[in-house]
Amino acid sequence: MPNQYQALFAHSFDTFKVFDNLTLGEISNTPTNSPKTIWQILNHLIAWQNYQLTQLKDIQQHIELNEEATWIDDQNPSGQQELNNALAIFKDQHQQLAEEITAFDSNDLSINQKLKIVQDLSVHLSFHVGEAILMRRMAGTYPLPHQMKDFLK
Repeated sequence: MPNQYQALFAHSFDTFKVFDNLTLGEISNTPTNSPKTIWQILNHLIAWQNYQLTQLKDIQQHIELNEEATWIDDQNPSGQQELNNALAIFKDQHQQLAEEITAFDSNDLSINQKLKIVQDLSVHLSFHVGEAILMRRMAGTYPLPHQMKDFLK
């Protein structure tokens, strides 16, 4: 029997390909006056998602996350390999999230806490994906709305 939560969160972690196949040139092209770079956002998301995955895997574990500490100072990766490694971690986290959601059980006494974590995670991801999309659009490295249908194929 398919898990009811899988369908509920089917597209909650869609990144609209904003982090797919990023190059150093694209990630380094930050608009003037941008408070953070795409590289900093990506690393923040990795830290945040790691924290929330840890909570999902052990709901009884109460750890605090220092939000400020999840933001790195480096504005760009040292090279393409460092960028690729971060992108692989990010993608792996989303696979782990899918696996955790697949294992959700409505009889689990902590299901409401887990659902809240997934909701928070998807809202947080959406916010930062929007930032990255806007920065890439301003830099001319991401399609405009009327081009998205073909882009997302």
